[in-house]
Amino acid sequence: MREPYEILNPEGRFPGLIVVDHAGVDLPEGHELGLAPEWRGTHHFCDLGVEPLARMLAERLDAPVILGTVSRLVLDLNRWIADPRSILPEVEGVPIPGNKLSHAAREARQDGIFWPYHIALDRLWQQVQARHEDPVFFALHTCTRHMDGQRRPWDAGTIWNESPVLSQALLAELEGAGTLGNNQPYSGRGGVYTVDRHTWGTGLRASGLEVSNDLVETRAGQAAWADRLARALRRTVRAEVGA
Repeated sequence: MREPYEILNPEGRFPGLIVVDHAGVDLPEGHELGLAPEWRGTHHFCDLGVEPLARMLAERLDAPVILGTVSRLVLDLNRWIADPRSILPEVEGVPIPGNKLSHAAREARQDGIFWPYHIALDRLWQQVQARHEDPVFFALHTCTRHMDGQRRPWDAGTIWNESPVLSQALLAELEGAGTLGNNQPYSGRGGVYTVDRHTWGTGLRASGLEVSNDLVETRAGQAAWADRLARALRRTVRAEVGA
């Protein structure tokens, strides 16, 4: 099986790392789900629109980026392995036959996907820290506009737990970009993994950001949000270093 991630701009000059846990739609050999093909086009399978958005953002900022390339339905890279949501047994009430696993098969999936991804992420993050005194850790996601029969008003929202510093700075820079949420529509205090795993206790600025996926369905929408996020991240970093 090929590596469950892709790295862009490993030597990029931007003082930070962009992390995209749910960029991929890969179903590695031996990890087929047994779901109907139409599930591949849903937000359950991956964060829709996030992969091209991340590539545009990497180019605009010359930023290091790591993309998780395996579908989140095979294994969710943003959940701890003990979390029952890590490998879902069903989606919207539909059983996922390929996720009915023995304990040994579950561990094998973790060994082939979860650990290689987070080890590679940690290695890349350490390299960024070695080059920059105060880098930022930015986890990029997209989310669905409608959930459980409700329309979510947020066009974008931050996700944070230990410190709101980066979240507050990003929200200030994104003012005017629509309806923004602070730990909305998802809270960083509700079981997300990646940001806490790689930044907790370091004192470094870290935040996730969700963009509503209906805003990045098209190339134009992706480019607009890449421009917006590049500007916000660039200004945030410059403000911190007094440039």
